[in-house]
Amino acid sequence: MDQRGSRATRDAHEETSAHVRCTPPPARQLFEIAVLDTTAEDGRPYWHTIGWGIDRVEADNIAETYVNRPSCPYDAARIRHNGHLVGLHRRQA
Repeated sequence: MDQRGSRATRDAHEETSAHVRCTPPPARQLFEIAVLDTTAEDGRPYWHTIGWGIDRVEADNIAETYVNRPSCPYDAARIRHNGHLVGLHRRQA
């Protein structure tokens, strides 16, 4: 059984013809969802992007899921659109 991955390998000297972006081109239409991670080794909390919503309703639903999930909920989740904070969800006490 061949267990090699499907990822093509390239020689270090090969030129790449196209640049692949991490963020899709219409990013200004997307809503960034980030969670407050308090488990860092240095003890300092930081915001960690977990994904993108295609509209505000989807982003709110995803953020709420992460702060209210039964196992390992995050303390907070924020939603940003075009770099501006548009929503913040906090875990219920």
